[in-house]
Amino acid sequence: MNSKPIIQAQFLSTLLAKKYQFIDLRDPYEFNKLHLSPFINIPFDSFNEHIPQLSKQIPIILLCYTGHRSLKLAQSLNQLGYHAYSVEGGFYTIQYELKRHSSF
Repeated sequence: MNSKPIIQAQFLSTLLAKKYQFIDLRDPYEFNKLHLSPFINIPFDSFNEHIPQLSKQIPIILLCYTGHRSLKLAQSLNQLGYHAYSVEGGFYTIQYELKRHSSF
């Protein structure tokens, strides 16, 4: 069985206070317009340069706009021994959840 390393957007708010490495893969312009704390911005195109700085002991939560690039990256990182997860539906879905709820 090949399960995908995903986290549903509606459950993300319960993880924000926990010890994870939160990484937003969107470009700096999108990130600066609106982002979630404690996510840090490491653009997808320059992510490989930052891999040595990541801890294999602390899970990684990845976020992009639609969830496609973050899922591919999570799968690649997991093959390298990291514990990475993608936010299903990406920031697009988070924006929808923000409009529905005020828990973020």
